Amino acid sequence: MTFGIGARIVLSAAMGAAMLGVLAATPAAAQGTVAQRQGCEGDAFKFCSQYIPWVHQIENCLYKNMKKLSPACQVQMRGGK
Repeated sequence: MTFGIGARIVLSAAMGAAMLGVLAATPAAAQGTVAQRQGCEGDAFKFCSQYIPWVHQIENCLYKNMKKLSPACQVQMRGGK
């Protein structure tokens, strides 16, 4: 299914709002560190958006897609090393 630019903007805004809702509704420890969020936010939307707002399911999804993740996210998923 393809979306026009307007639909993509609305979808992106909706996903952003959902992510903000997740960040506001979950304990700080469940949100991860700033580095983890910065490193993996794009990959979470790309590969795991169907699991938003469920943090643990997003984490599981990211682990399952480890080879596809950006280098920055791979580092964070491996503990930041």
